Amino acid sequence: MLEEAEMPLGLKLTEPDAPVDLVYFPTAGAISTVATTSAGESVEVYLAGREGFSGVAALFNLPEMGHGVVVQVAGRGYRMRAASFRNAVHSMRGFRELIYRTIYLRMVLATQSVLCNRLHEVEQRLARWLLTLADRVESEQVQVTQEYIAEMLGARRSTVTVAAGALQERGLISYSRGKVIILDRPGTIATACECYQIVAAAHRRVWGD
Repeated sequence: MLEEAEMPLGLKLTEPDAPVDLVYFPTAGAISTVATTSAGESVEVYLAGREGFSGVAALFNLPEMGHGVVVQVAGRGYRMRAASFRNAVHSMRGFRELIYRTIYLRMVLATQSVLCNRLHEVEQRLARWLLTLADRVESEQVQVTQEYIAEMLGARRSTVTVAAGALQERGLISYSRGKVIILDRPGTIATACECYQIVAAAHRRVWGD
């Protein structure tokens, strides 16, 4: 039921309020679930790597909710038809349990993101987001622009620029031409808000690593 799929940067895997025809399973790269207003403003509510999948609404045979899923870090993976996905979840117990675990983590991350975006400073949120993205792509180096980071955090680009500069001045990250490298992970974790540790602990509980 699976077929290989290239997942280039910016590929829209699902559209807001549109039926989900295909479910994607990345094996490399990262995908973001993004909520968007009618004015075009957007913020990230879920970030996944090879432990996640797109098109959760397909499980319930419903259109995607008021958000879309986009490839944030180019990669590759597999895809399958929504109907085949539902049949596999209902008929294969092992697969079903994995999907349920992933949905649980999605709920944890989405809930924590709401709290984080409401209560924590941009510098803390930026450190958390960079650490989370690095975890999902399994690399301390990621290709991402400040403009895109600002969009995902729901912040102004100028504010993100200042926050990124502060992290770089302290030797925590290196940023140049859309490439971010985490140089000091312990220091970046110390700078990040508690939300990073909460989500990371949830991943360890679910996947045992």
